[in-house]
Amino acid sequence: MLDNELNRDTEEIIKFLKSKNVILPSLPKSLKAKKNEGEAFALAYPIQGLLKYHGLADKEQRIANFSSISLNNNAFLTVTYVRFSKNLQTDRLILNGIEIDPKDGKFKRVIHQLNFIRKISDVNTKCMIVSRNIIKKNNKTVMGKGIGTSASAGAALAHAAISILYDRDPNFTENIKLRCIFSRYLAGSATRSCVGGIGLWLSSPDMDSTESYAIRLDTDEISTFINDIDLITISIPSIIQTDSAHNIAPLSPFYNSWMKNRKNQIFEFYTALMDRNFQKIGEMSEYDTLQLHAITMTGTSNNNLILWSPETISIMHLTRNLRKQGIPVYFSIDTGPSVVLLTKSNYIKEILNSLHKLNDNFDINIGKIGGPSRSLNKDSPEAKFLIGDLINLKMS
Repeated sequence: MLDNELNRDTEEIIKFLKSKNVILPSLPKSLKAKKNEGEAFALAYPIQGLLKYHGLADKEQRIANFSSISLNNNAFLTVTYVRFSKNLQTDRLILNGIEIDPKDGKFKRVIHQLNFIRKISDVNTKCMIVSRNIIKKNNKTVMGKGIGTSASAGAALAHAAISILYDRDPNFTENIKLRCIFSRYLAGSATRSCVGGIGLWLSSPDMDSTESYAIRLDTDEISTFINDIDLITISIPSIIQTDSAHNIAPLSPFYNSWMKNRKNQIFEFYTALMDRNFQKIGEMSEYDTLQLHAITMTGTSNNNLILWSPETISIMHLTRNLRKQGIPVYFSIDTGPSVVLLTKSNYIKEILNSLHKLNDNFDINIGKIGGPSRSLNKDSPEAKFLIGDLINLKMS
């Protein structure tokens, strides 16, 4: 019965979007690849959940139980090189300079995505993937957990693969629906990384795999409002895997009420976004953070997760104290201890001073709301982040 209710909610969300003149994309008539060999570079930004999700209705297709909203955080980026070649005997993955063992969970997730891309495009060529998650300010590797790099990894890989398999034809490379579907097989949130800005991923239990994709909600008309939002990320490491949270969350006694309220939350969030109501967006994002973590903390008595560190909690308290001083700042925390603060550009210095007073060792990164995944020229500054990895490959 609940599945039927969630499916109807998605239908109502789609009707709502159409009533607001949001254009929903369609796929090309044929998805058969034009080529089965080639190479390409692509870039995507990690996501930060605003109205988050946990729980997969279909793990194989990476379809969630309900829809979700996030933004792209350009303080970080994922750069990916993909090469399909008949000379390759097996798929290979080099992540952050390290070749990943085929038995590793990271490798299995990437190959899961690749296999669906190959199935849909009707190719069987083996693939080489070289990828790095990079902190924009210092070109170092991202270490914090809960930064959203699984999303950017899926979006970047999908974009590069489409560039190769469809011979850089803009009818395919610029087709948001195709990019979303190919992205989704690594991580559902990759659909939102793919579209950029503030993205809504449409998902529900019985949804056809070709209909679970994302759309970008922010428009040119509110670009000044979007550009005035700053993101302060405090990156904190953790060994917890996101998939464990997906399994635990549906066990919580609070999970169903969280799902049932999502449709109305999306309507409310969209209205606040179009009204340029930063306070409402911040309040909704912060409250949804608390709901998500209440659910992961209460899966069952012997199967639950506490994802926060002492540093996480100290930042949460600081955020609320700053608001009492009249500073518009809100926290958002995904599956991990890392914290992203949403604020307005005028208040960055005050917030940074407060963070340094709290802990001068915090790994702080400042960003804006980033754009969609995109292709890279091999000579671009971003593609050059992978030069050392590619040289090592040729020498091995």
